Amino acid sequence: MPVADDENALAQTTAVAGASRRAVQKTATPNARVAWLAGYAAAGFLLFLCYLKVAETVPVTSDGGNNTLQAWAILHGNWLLRGWQLGDASYYTTELPEYALVEIVRGLSPAVVHICAAITYTLLVVLAGLLAKGAKTGKEGLVRVAIASGIMIAPQIGAGTELLLIAPNHTGTGVPLLLTFLLLDRGLVAPRRWVPAAVGLMLVWAQVGDRTAVTLGAAPIVVVCAIRAYRDIVQRRQPVRAHWFDLALVAAALISVGVSEAIVKLIASLGGYAVGPVDSVLAPTTSWPAHVTFVIDGLLRLYGAAFNSGPLGFATALSVVHLAGLALAVWALCRVIRRFFVWDDMIAQILVVAIVAQVALYAISTLPYDSLQSHEIASVLPFGAVLAGRVLAGRLIQARLLPALAVVGCGYLLALGYAAATPAVPAHDQALANWLVAHHLTAGVGSFAEGSSVTVASDGAVMVAVPWFHPDFVSRGNLFEQDAASFDPREHYANFVVTTAQDGSAFDIQPSWIIRDFGQPARVYHFQAWTIMTWNKNLLDDIRA
Repeated sequence: MPVADDENALAQTTAVAGASRRAVQKTATPNARVAWLAGYAAAGFLLFLCYLKVAETVPVTSDGGNNTLQAWAILHGNWLLRGWQLGDASYYTTELPEYALVEIVRGLSPAVVHICAAITYTLLVVLAGLLAKGAKTGKEGLVRVAIASGIMIAPQIGAGTELLLIAPNHTGTGVPLLLTFLLLDRGLVAPRRWVPAAVGLMLVWAQVGDRTAVTLGAAPIVVVCAIRAYRDIVQRRQPVRAHWFDLALVAAALISVGVSEAIVKLIASLGGYAVGPVDSVLAPTTSWPAHVTFVIDGLLRLYGAAFNSGPLGFATALSVVHLAGLALAVWALCRVIRRFFVWDDMIAQILVVAIVAQVALYAISTLPYDSLQSHEIASVLPFGAVLAGRVLAGRLIQARLLPALAVVGCGYLLALGYAAATPAVPAHDQALANWLVAHHLTAGVGSFAEGSSVTVASDGAVMVAVPWFHPDFVSRGNLFEQDAASFDPREHYANFVVTTAQDGSAFDIQPSWIIRDFGQPARVYHFQAWTIMTWNKNLLDDIRA
């Protein structure tokens, strides 16, 4: 009997201990989640401060200035951007709202471009880590986050910063796409009927702002889900109902393309902004080898590994360390491609299709005529980083390569510190804007280089319209990235023309054309690299519609 009593007592003690352990686990799980969120928030804030310093090393130009003025117009009641002719990407639903929110606090200034660039890139780094982590916890979850966020954590000063931390240039399109994939990744754990619809709506959000989201988001989802459905339904003869989720995602992605196009057309029909055609056509096959060189150089810049972009020195050594991140992304890409049709991770498959499609289409198009055109494939960086984290973390842990990974990570952090410590650079036309304000010249005409750059650098005190100077006359042209109101003589008295040769022949206005179109100036000033001509009349009256 005593033995039986002891056994009963032991069983009761074990049961109580088990219940207590389960209770601790239940209470620990929320605490762990709070700790993750707090850690992400703290890391995100520190990264934002670093990226703000890094962004300030690149001068604000008219590219960022255009977006700043568009957001300023939205903030002041022009919700549909009436009168604006935008480029092939409007960023209307992606980054312009971010610019407007920052302008509520900061006003109209070059700092808006830097702040928004820092916010956008911080979001990309944090979201890449979250998507790479997926449902994994513990050691592998941490390593996934470290790989994905680590690859992106230190944009290369100069070569990479000009692509990733200045104007939108398709970089910010990665934010809604990563959020979409994050939602899809969570939905794959326990598929629910509302997930495909939500994914479709988020794709619409991204596509209205930037049509590259079709290639980077909608098309890859269609391709991957269609392949998975065909494999399981046709080849493996599984019931159609069991794979409703994949089929619903295909439908949602296809519908999102039509809906987004309809929304853009509706905005234009209501008198809102108009978008330009996509400036890309198929290039001659003879130019493809040269384009491959641009693609490779662009990937090096995006991944911070452009060791060939400047003189040898400490920065070169830091860029060589970044080759590790590019190598991990390529390794992960090749692993998934090799076993693509049997790979279980849908997110990894989608990322692979997006990367391959974007790089291939870019390489055979007319877009890669310069290394800075690599902003067209900016999403290859966060997508590749996520892919490396999801695909390689477990393998690197098994191979006991974490110490080597930690050493490389320290090199990346050193590169981030080096970039953040680099002195800030004033806006492209800050000195010119100050001079114009001091001479009470508030409206004039210039090239694209001086256009919105001067307006933003002067905090809105000076307006510079950018007409097209033809061999025989001057006209408003197609108003590229401009508001038609800039050419309205009832709203502006434009009495000067500014020109410079410092930006190259593409932005240099011939003095003979200026005199031919506007007559002899009353006065001519020379300030630093600029020539400013003034008249005693409104030049907008002489510009054709």
